[in-house]
Amino acid sequence: MTGLEKIQEKILARAKADGDVIIAKANEEAKEILINARVRAEELSQKIISDAEKQSEKKKLLAKGAAESITRNRYLEVRNAIINDIISAAYEEIERLGDEEYFDLLRRLCIKNITPGEYVMHLNSVDLSRLPEGFEDSINAEIYETAAVFIRKEAADIENGFILSGDGVEINCTFRAVFDENMDKLKDMLNIELFG
Repeated sequence: MTGLEKIQEKILARAKADGDVIIAKANEEAKEILINARVRAEELSQKIISDAEKQSEKKKLLAKGAAESITRNRYLEVRNAIINDIISAAYEEIERLGDEEYFDLLRRLCIKNITPGEYVMHLNSVDLSRLPEGFEDSINAEIYETAAVFIRKEAADIENGFILSGDGVEINCTFRAVFDENMDKLKDMLNIELFG
């Protein structure tokens, strides 16, 4: 073997040795990169799972809140419907009262709502036709010190109850007006009575 061949052989051996070192180092780096990639992938997958669980929990809470809200609203609707039905039934019950009870109610309503002065009581045609004898006198007997009521003989265009007019004042005591005026109180009272 010539000197040149020996030099070439040494260069090749050194290059092969250097290449083996480089390859070994590259393999080590590749292993390290692979290990780091697996660790990073594991961290990312745990983060993704954790984020998904948090999102899932938020969605569950939102869904639960929405369901509770719907339930609460439906409960309130049912409560209001029950209260409105009771008020409607009470209104209808008043309309079905017998003459004695009906006019006693009108008398008490008049006495409760009247202020000092002279008034004309306006009734509908049905109530005028069944007006008990002495009704006007029974009202005036209780209010004679401060007021007087006279029943108008012409029918008023009202459903029930009465209207008092006089001294520039009109007091609407139709049952619809009385119910409407006291609706919030009635609802509150029934709400407490029925639902605590």
